[in-house]
Amino acid sequence: MTSSAWLKRVLLLAGLAVLAFMPWLVGEYPLNLIITMIIYSLFALSYNVLFGQAGLLSFGHAAYFGVGAYTSVLLFKDLGYSLLPGILGAGLAGGILGIILGLFVVRLGGTYFALLTLAFNALIYAGAEKWRGLTGGEDGVAAMRPDLHIPFVGDIGMFTTVHWYYFVLIVVLLSTWFCWHFTRTPLGRLNECLRENEDRARFIGYNVYLSKVAVNVISAFFAGLAGGMAGAFQEFVTVTFINLDKATDVLIMTFVGGSGTFWGPILGACFLTYLNQILSDLTEHWTLIQGIIFVLLVMYAPQGLSGILISLKARLFPARSAALNPAAKGEG
Repeated sequence: MTSSAWLKRVLLLAGLAVLAFMPWLVGEYPLNLIITMIIYSLFALSYNVLFGQAGLLSFGHAAYFGVGAYTSVLLFKDLGYSLLPGILGAGLAGGILGIILGLFVVRLGGTYFALLTLAFNALIYAGAEKWRGLTGGEDGVAAMRPDLHIPFVGDIGMFTTVHWYYFVLIVVLLSTWFCWHFTRTPLGRLNECLRENEDRARFIGYNVYLSKVAVNVISAFFAGLAGGMAGAFQEFVTVTFINLDKATDVLIMTFVGGSGTFWGPILGACFLTYLNQILSDLTEHWTLIQGIIFVLLVMYAPQGLSGILISLKARLFPARSAALNPAAKGEG
């Protein structure tokens, strides 16, 4: 094993250790903010499966997130589900919606795909706003966060922030592990091929349509899962979980973090969630500052924060970077 691989493993283990002991390192309020960052990391990661890997720019990803949030809260409130079935039901609802919408939207690409996802998101938003008997409309729907039932063990109260933190952390880590391994499966490799040259993939015999539907369903499932945890965390869901602002948030998180890398959207979600919290405490015009930062990043760091880190690594370890990029040796 190379020294670079050892370094990556050490950093990964160090990061997991910090996450494991986080409740003893920070107070109650910062821990709640970290929980939000972790949930939105999964939301951004689910979006990157569709955009960063398949190259499908969507303006309707908030639909899966919002439907997942409503599903979890309604399962808790009306059917008395415990925590884990309710959260899994949220992911399943997002996946089912991904199948329904995917059958239509993936037939198109580029601008047409983006506009069609936007139209479906607006349709679902309008349905949630008008169906007051189910969703509560603009007033929303609330439900207490239920306990986590573990067979042969008993119930674990989720009202405690520490317990909820570990539940969210485990779910997101398992989801991240799945998404990472998905990129190394044949379908994951085909996903990248579709991004680079869809016509070539079709020419060599792949069923491009069904492959894009499958990718859309996987992306929608994890977006619904993130929405379910967000709804359970807030114990309250409104149509703001589906509106265009939410769809724009995940898009900005992915761009800021860097859609060209697997970890970029996670970095962008953590950065923007923390930045928005700090700015909103300082001024009521925080969205203007956020917009300026986003414009500057697009202009001067188009590869996002992950691109900046990669550039810094190349400057700090030029020999290692040259070894990883043999073509650079012949330049000059």
